[in-house]
Amino acid sequence: MFNKKDIATACLFAVVIGLGILAIAGFQKKNMNVLHIVEHPDPALRKIARPIAQIDESIISITNDIVSTLRFQTLVDFFLDRSVPRGLAAPQVGISKRLVVCGLRGKIQVMVNPEILERKGTYLDNDDCLSVKEDKGTVIARSAHVKVRYTTLDDKEKIMVVKNDDAALLEHEIDHLNGVLNIDY
Repeated sequence: MFNKKDIATACLFAVVIGLGILAIAGFQKKNMNVLHIVEHPDPALRKIARPIAQIDESIISITNDIVSTLRFQTLVDFFLDRSVPRGLAAPQVGISKRLVVCGLRGKIQVMVNPEILERKGTYLDNDDCLSVKEDKGTVIARSAHVKVRYTTLDDKEKIMVVKNDDAALLEHEIDHLNGVLNIDY
């Protein structure tokens, strides 16, 4: 009836699902600072976020909460077989500050007061958003090359140049700081 390969596959699948449920439950328990993601048409998403004048403990705390929220949402979406989020802007959790957290180059990047300095080319791709429940087949034209200036949590100014999907990600998240949503394109 069932061969060894089918049984092994089913067992592996059950273990992965079980570990995912335990990971999500443990993460939720350990990190009670998972924030609520604001969804369209909430007016908070249309406000232009305020610049951050000083990086202090409150900004670091907000950043940690946003990182926890992004990590939690990534786990949830992975196990629900949805598009895995790579970024989250402060307005998406109801905080009107110019702060972006995203996964770039294999690590979490925190950008305070990010500003796009240069855009080049065109990059077409699906533009999913945690705050907008749009049709998954929507393709948006973004820049293929983006140069961004930002401040780190150590209060150091940096410039980052990214291409293609990373450029689209940064444009998307910085759009949130300006009250612009992907459905506006």
